[in-house]
Amino acid sequence: MSHRAPAARERLLAAARAEFAAHGAGGARTAAIASRAGVNKQLLHYYFGTKQRLYAATLDGAATELAEALARLPLVGLTAVERLRRLLRGQFDLLAERAELTRLLLAAETDGRWVETALAPVATLLSEGQATGFFRDDIDPVAHARTALLLHLGYFALGSVTAGWGPRGAWRDRMTELMVRGCTW
Repeated sequence: MSHRAPAARERLLAAARAEFAAHGAGGARTAAIASRAGVNKQLLHYYFGTKQRLYAATLDGAATELAEALARLPLVGLTAVERLRRLLRGQFDLLAERAELTRLLLAAETDGRWVETALAPVATLLSEGQATGFFRDDIDPVAHARTALLLHLGYFALGSVTAGWGPRGAWRDRMTELMVRGCTW
């Protein structure tokens, strides 16, 4: 593969995601990332400068992927409450389906700026629902969205514990109802 190909940056991000998900920020090696991407290590530094910037770009990409996947859910014609249910279920299902993405987010070793991107669909819906009277005015939409993401990621972080909690979908639905009831009248 040519390092001049337009996809070199994307290949580096995909390789970085796999390495960071498997080894964390400290354990991943730039040489392994470059090799996996089929480019030399200098090209990695050309595009990202440092391993830390590559890591930040990888987390930003994962958060954007999560937010964009939620934005594509079919929510037209539903009440704000039902849209919230669908978004929360969708977020959980996405994390369940994309194990590498979930491992990457669970191992995140940054200041967490990427989180705001991941939260945007849920936080925006909550804000809009407050404006139209569907959700309580005394909740903080961003804090509520953070709580939902934390519950989802926590479920996967404690896989050895949650494996005995019954069907995954049942837990997802219980958590969803907890979050919905916590913000509705």
